Amino acid sequence: MKFPRLVPSKIKRHGLLLDRPASDPLPCKTCDGACCRAFPSVPISWPEYERLHALGATRLHFSLTGRHLLLIENGCEFLADGRCAIYPDRPDVCRRFICEEC
Repeated sequence: MKFPRLVPSKIKRHGLLLDRPASDPLPCKTCDGACCRAFPSVPISWPEYERLHALGATRLHFSLTGRHLLLIENGCEFLADGRCAIYPDRPDVCRRFICEEC
C-alpha cells in the first residue's frame, strides 16, 4: 500500500517597506513574527538606539560612521511567542514594514 507523500506547506510572503507607518495593524496581529526573523539587522536612529537600550536591548550595534543597528538575525530579541514585546516602542522601519501572503 502506498501512502501519499506529505510535503509541509510554506506560506509565501511578500514584504513592503512603506514611506510612512502602516495604518492597519491587522497583518501584525495574524502573523507569527516572520519579518522579525527574516533579516540580519534593522537600521535605527540614535533616539531609537537610546530607547531600545533603555528597554534592555542587548543586540545593538553602535556606529560612529554609519547607521546604528538592532541585530535581529535568528530572531529579534523582543520577539516573544510570535509577537513583538515592544510593539508600541518598535523602531520606525518596523512600523513601516508590512508583510502580505502571496
